[in-house]
Parts: sequence; C-alpha cells; structure tokens
Amino acid sequence: MAATAILPVMGMFALGENSYAAALLWIIAVLALLIWGNIKIHQLLDKIHPWGKLPLRRFLTQFLVSGIYSLICINVCYYFLKTLFIGLPPDGEQMLLLNIYGLLFYIPVMSINFGVFFMQRWKKATLRTEQLQAENLKSRLESLKMHIDPHFLFNNLNVLSSLIDIDTENAHRFLDKFAEVYRYVLQHRDEELVELDTEIAFIHSYIYLFQQRLNRQLNISIDYRPSKVTHYIPTLAVQMLLENAIKHNVATASQPLAIEIYRDGDRYIIVENTYQPKQQEGGSLPKSGLDNIIKRLAYFSDEEMVISQSDTKFTVKLPLLQVSSQRLNDG
Repeated sequence: MAATAILPVMGMFALGENSYAAALLWIIAVLALLIWGNIKIHQLLDKIHPWGKLPLRRFLTQFLVSGIYSLICINVCYYFLKTLFIGLPPDGEQMLLLNIYGLLFYIPVMSINFGVFFMQRWKKATLRTEQLQAENLKSRLESLKMHIDPHFLFNNLNVLSSLIDIDTENAHRFLDKFAEVYRYVLQHRDEELVELDTEIAFIHSYIYLFQQRLNRQLNISIDYRPSKVTHYIPTLAVQMLLENAIKHNVATASQPLAIEIYRDGDRYIIVENTYQPKQQEGGSLPKSGLDNIIKRLAYFSDEEMVISQSDTKFTVKLPLLQVSSQRLNDG
C-alpha cells in the first residue's frame, strides 16, 4: 500500500533524490497522525455524544470532524516536508491535487472503518441480548422457586390451622388472601412484566398474610395512588423487595420492622424499611433477591434500580417502565 501510494506522491514532491524519502516520510507521518487523532476523536465523542443517543448525528459529527482533522494533517505534513526536503513550499495546484487525493483516500477508508465498527457493535448487541435472555430465564426460574417456597406455605398453613379453632371468620378471610396470593403467582409466573396497579393490589393480600403471622412485629404502610399512565415493573418485584426486607431484618414486638411502600411520581416505586439487620448466617445470600430484579430489569430498560443505605434506613427505588404493546407481546 505504501509503495503504490508513493508513486503519485513523489510527483507532488517534484523529482529529485530526496523525493522518495520525503514521500515515504510523509505517508508514515500522515498515517501515524490519522490513526492517533481519529482514535482520540472517537474517544472524545463517546464521552460528549455517545452512539446510544441520536446515532445519525453522532455518525455525521464524527465523519465531519475526522474528515477536517485528516485533511489538516495531510496538508500540514505535506507543506512542512516539501519545504524541508525540496526547499520550496507547494503551489496552489499541488495543494488542490493533494486534497483530492486525500478525499479519495479518506472516504473509502472511513466507510470501511464505520462498517467494521457497526458490525462489531451489532455482534456485541446480539450477544448481550442473548446473555440477558438467558439470565432473564434463569432469574424467572429462581423467582418462581422463591415464591413457592415450602417455608412460606408451611408457615401460613400453621397460621390458618390456629385461626380455624379460635376465629372461624378470620380464618376464612385468611384463606381467601392465601388463595389470592397463589392465584396471582400462578397467573403471572410466565409474564416478564406486570402492571404496577396489579402488583400493588396483590401486595395488599401478601402483606395481610405476614401481618397475621407476625402481628405487632411488623408495621407496613402503602401510600399509593394509581396514575393515568400505565406503568410496568418486573413481575413480583415489589413482593421480592418486601420479602427481602422481612427476611434480612430483625422484627420483634419491642423492635418492630417498619416498611413503607410509596410512589415517586412516574419514575419510581419505592420500598423503604428500617435498617436493623440480622446476624449474617454462613452461606446466606442477602442480595440474591435484589440481583434477581436487577437482571430482569436490565432486559427491558437501561434504567437502573437505585439502592441506598443509611444507619437507620434501607431504600430501594424500582424504575417504572412504559412498554409498548408490541414489546410486551415479544417479551
């Protein structure tokens, strides 16, 4: 490539014993500057104008900026080396010819560069999608296992058994709530996302079961009003956050666990609890529920779940999603 490029360039440097060395040095200098400079341009634009936002504008911006930079490098190097080796600066005709050569070289090279770049991005995106699909299926399976937990079933059957003997009316109410919880799990277990209003309605039944069992040890409040806009969340996500809070914090009559569920506009549904952690047992995985939600959320959105902790509070903000019917059906 360098040898074939030197022949027309030698004519631009004029004939002489220094023309070959000047042409070769010019090509090496231009190539080095073009490679280094275009890499820096690409890195800079990634920070201020990433591909994810307005990709066509990013493409045109990089093409224009790289083109101007490349022509400046070509012209400056040519002017400097011709003056140094030949002793005369280039004339207007030589500069015009140089820029024509530069454009003829730049356009196909940048087209190939962008083609390779987009092919690599497409390949990475495909692999990422497949990875997220696999993780999502695994998370759904883990979620289902967690929500048909034998301990949950056993504990609630014990409560029901005790209520039958002392309070028949309350036992019937408990049985209805118990059935609603499992009906919801079975109805929505194959769904990736669920409407927020539907999940919150289910949460009321789920909370009832816990409060019947833990009584004064648990204080849960829900401050929620439906929105005119339909929002979605990963199925059983609020339930998992609630379960995570109960599972990993101390809850006694003298030190009750307070949990608040409330909405932050159209951005988040928030689950906040008093932070009074249990002693960590060997082999326990206190973050498994949170990791499950994070993986499933990543499949549908770039929005991240916000987790914060202070000396007294543990807060999780779950993003609210607006999903097209087509995307929902595809999921």
